[in-house]
This record gives sequence, structure tokens and C-alpha cells, in this order.
Amino acid sequence: MPGEYYTRARFVLLFLFVAVLLLLRKPDLFANPQLYAEDASVFFRDQLVSPRTAVFYPYNGQFHLVPRLIALFESAVPLPAVPLVCSIASVVIHALCLSVFFLPWNRWLISNDLLRAAVCLVLATALDGTEMIGFSGPLMWYLFLAGTLLLFQTEDGGPKTARGRSTAVAAMAVIGLSAAPMLTLAPAAIWLAIKRRGVQRTIALALLTSLVVQVFGLIFSQRSDHPAQPVAGLIMLAWQVATATVVSWAYAGVVTPLAGKSGAIALSQVQSIGPPLFVVIGLAILVTWLLTTSAPNERARLAIGLYIAVGTLASALYTRNLLVFSLTLNGNAPLLPPRYLVLAGALLVYMACLVIQRLPLPDPRLQAICLLLVFAVGIHANFSQPPYESFPWKAAVPQIVNWRAARAEGRPKPMAVPIAPAPWAIYLP
Repeated sequence: MPGEYYTRARFVLLFLFVAVLLLLRKPDLFANPQLYAEDASVFFRDQLVSPRTAVFYPYNGQFHLVPRLIALFESAVPLPAVPLVCSIASVVIHALCLSVFFLPWNRWLISNDLLRAAVCLVLATALDGTEMIGFSGPLMWYLFLAGTLLLFQTEDGGPKTARGRSTAVAAMAVIGLSAAPMLTLAPAAIWLAIKRRGVQRTIALALLTSLVVQVFGLIFSQRSDHPAQPVAGLIMLAWQVATATVVSWAYAGVVTPLAGKSGAIALSQVQSIGPPLFVVIGLAILVTWLLTTSAPNERARLAIGLYIAVGTLASALYTRNLLVFSLTLNGNAPLLPPRYLVLAGALLVYMACLVIQRLPLPDPRLQAICLLLVFAVGIHANFSQPPYESFPWKAAVPQIVNWRAARAEGRPKPMAVPIAPAPWAIYLP
């Protein structure tokens, strides 16, 4: 069929190319590797203090199995190599989650293999990469993206071998135990568990089981976030959440991938609300047009994508008390943590593909080139990411070695090892 270019070799090449692109976006991962934020102060720290049980610890009310497994692997390598191992592992998982879209079982979403490959490249280069590359903390959002594709794959497109089926079920369980926001997919998973048969039902049940564990973490473990409070009543709070969600999506989920983060910041600083309002209206028109003119199956897929992207963004803005960033069209929406906009950015790329597929472009290569051109400005503006603040890991290694030795002798010496970003630190009891 036209547009079928997938082979296993090409998938491996695409995966490697995406990984290289991520490394090129942030070359300090090799030049000056260091543990960053939760990678050091939570995951690696817990692995040092509780090496046998840390992998099962929740953090901030959520289980983060993949970052915990990375920290477990870090504990098996020499201390000086820990930051490099963490960076490489995070980039590999990041690249794999993006490259999964090229696999042939996603043809039900986009039939053109080359266009799906272009989607992988756009997601790797056009989205805001601030605190997103070589850092295991935000991996949950890329795992969420891969898990969504795995959950909704068609029954005839699923794995054919016993090993493939087992791998798919295990992958979904690991993803569910690493991405608590996938709770938004619980209704869909229940429906699929009832309607589907075979491995797809088992995949849905694996997700539901892992989400039950996440719910226990949310209920019974401590959380450090502080949800927004209804200062003027629940109705006003709901209005604020809805407003902040739309504004955040327009700025950080649309303008940033298309025109760069600097372009989004410049737009937010315009004195008139006219230009940003034009973006919001344009986004509403595009979504409405696609929903009203698409075939029923395509309309359902788009509706599910809207639910996931908008629902997770609204939940993050509320639970993390980030509404203040986006309550006005001239606020600080472009400065939102980009991890919460990954799914919104992916939805934008998918909508761009739907539009491109309606153009008179019979050659599959032209469709892929067209997508890259649409996001060319965003790719150019967002590609290079600034290095992390430098806290040389070599200086921390002797301190951790001495702490380990003193603890083994029964004479623990509490200490704090500074890490990036300031004032974060590894607090060792």
C-alpha cells in the first residue's frame, strides 16, 4: 500500500536518530552530566538510604516505577558515572516512547508511515525542552503517550506472538505504575476491558490494576502539592480552571511548538489582547472544524485526544495550583512547566496531520515534509536548550562515599549535598 515504509531496521534507525536529536538539544548531558532535581533528591537519595525497598516508595502521592528502576540501576554503577547513566537511560526511554508511534499498529491513526515518522521527529524537537531532556522526572508524560497508543491499538494490530503479548501487558503495567495521570484513562480502560477480547482486554486490565495501586498511593501517602482553593466559590474555581486550561493550551501547547517559546513569550507581552485572542479563536475554529467534518471514527479519536490533553492539563493546573499563570491572555502561560503540555503538544501535531491528509498531496513523502515545514519555526526556536546550573558531581562523590562508610560502621553523619537547581539538595540521614 502507498505510504507503507515500516521495517524493523527503519524503526531502530528512527529510534537512534530521535535519541541523537535529544542529545544534540542538550549537549551538556555529556559535557557536564549531573543529577537534577527529583533524580537526585528523591529517587537516588531513597535508593541510597533504602536500597532494598526504595523502588516501591511513592513520591508526592504517586508511584514512579520507571524513575525508581533507573535509580536502582544507578546504584549498581560507580558513583562518578551515576549522572551520565541517569541521563542516557532517560534519553533512551524518552526516544523509545516517541518512536513507538512509527510502529505499524498505529496505522489506524495515520496510515502514512512516513508521516508518522515525521510526527516522531516533531515531538522530539518542536516541544519545549526546558527541564525535559535527560531527566527522569517528566518521563511519565512520554510514558503516558506510549501507554495511550498501546491501550487503544486495534485488536487485529496487536502483538501476534506469545512473547509480544507478554511484553505488551508488562509494558502497560510498568507504564501505569509510572504515570499516575493515566487515571484519566480509567473509564476508557474499563470500557475496553469489557468490549475487547484477548490481549487487548488483558492490557486494559493491566492498566486498571496498576491504577488501583496508584489510587492507594494518592490516598495513603503524603503529598506536597497544594490544590487551588475556591476563594470565591466552586463555580468561580471551575471557571478559573477552564480559563487557565484554554489559555495555557493556546500559548504553551500551540504557539510554543509552532513559533518557539520565545515567540509565545513575546505574544504574551503584547499590550493588546487582540493577537492572543486571535490564537484562542483560531484554535477553537480548528477543533470545531475537525470535529464537524471528520468521519465518525476519526471524530471519536479526536474527541478522546481532546479529553486526554485537556483533562490532564486542567488537572495539573488545579492540583499544582498553577492557575495564576494563565488567568489572563497577557499572563505568564508560556512559562508553565512544559511537562504538563506534552499531551497537548502531541494533540496539536495529530491535528496538523489530519489537516495535511486532506490536502492534495498524493506522495507520502510530501505529507511528511509538509508536517516538518509547519513546525519548522518551532523546531528552530526550541531546539537548543540551556545547560543545567552546574553543581559538579565529582565534588559530591567523596561526600557520599564517606556517608556510606560512616553508616556502615553504625556512625551515620547526616549531610546535605547541593544539586541543581538551587536550593535543591540530597539530604542523607
